[in-house]
Amino acid sequence: MNLPNVLSVFRLFVTAFFILLAAYRLYPYALALFVLQAISDLLDGFFARRMGAKTTLGAYLDPLADKVMLASSYIVLALQGMIPAPLMYLVIVRDIVIGGGFLLLFRRGLKVNPAPSFVSKATTVFQMLTVVYVLWRPHGSIESFFVYVTGLLTLVSGIQYVFIGGQVLFRKETA
Repeated sequence: MNLPNVLSVFRLFVTAFFILLAAYRLYPYALALFVLQAISDLLDGFFARRMGAKTTLGAYLDPLADKVMLASSYIVLALQGMIPAPLMYLVIVRDIVIGGGFLLLFRRGLKVNPAPSFVSKATTVFQMLTVVYVLWRPHGSIESFFVYVTGLLTLVSGIQYVFIGGQVLFRKETA
């Protein structure tokens, strides 16, 4: 287990505490913990590249930690009316579709490289920024800028993953 993987496991572990803090409306603490998680996400990728510590485990663990962290935050904040429910559903459905597609390809014996695209990285950044903004201003209304940009990026990256998965599946079936 190398440092980048430890940071991903840390993110998974800390998510439970974030959920509790947000659920009990301890927003300053939830914000601090979420920012810590977001920084650990940046650092694990940085260290993996810088230290030459990219691993197969890390290629799966990092996106899993991101999905758990973000899905949990969108659910808890939507349940409190701080994030619009349609945006939460979009984030959750995208993650389910990506995960389900990945499992489908894996079960069919297809090798899938879970490397994120630029759009996917931008989606993660905007999803994180939206949570940070909402927690920063817990009693204000969410800016439509965050809702629309995050929603659009989430939708586009989901479509992109479906398209890529379809290409992989189609190549296998025509081979």
